[in-house]
Amino acid sequence: MLRGFFSRASRDGLSRRDAALEALRHAVLDAPANSDPSIRRAWAFDESDGSLIGDYAVAVRDSSYKITDAVIKRLRLAGHSEDEVFEVTVAAALGASLTRLEAAVALLGPEA
Repeated sequence: MLRGFFSRASRDGLSRRDAALEALRHAVLDAPANSDPSIRRAWAFDESDGSLIGDYAVAVRDSSYKITDAVIKRLRLAGHSEDEVFEVTVAAALGASLTRLEAAVALLGPEA
């Protein structure tokens, strides 16, 4: 999968890092899954919509150390599937990591 992205990256003038990040973004946020891509993007970068799973996404991004088995159990009891909980976890974690990476690159400069 990444080989195609790296080939296209060199054609499009992207670095290998940028191509890998784009492949990751696509796989987590845009590729077919149980949840809609627009919802996964919201879980990754937006504030909670006040729903239980939206609040969970914010917790994953901002304070994942507070998430316990009881939190997951509440999500499951509220009707969220294991796949949906997994997808929100991965999307929110990716959003957090990309936000932190962008902040670091901004501090270090584009050549970092």
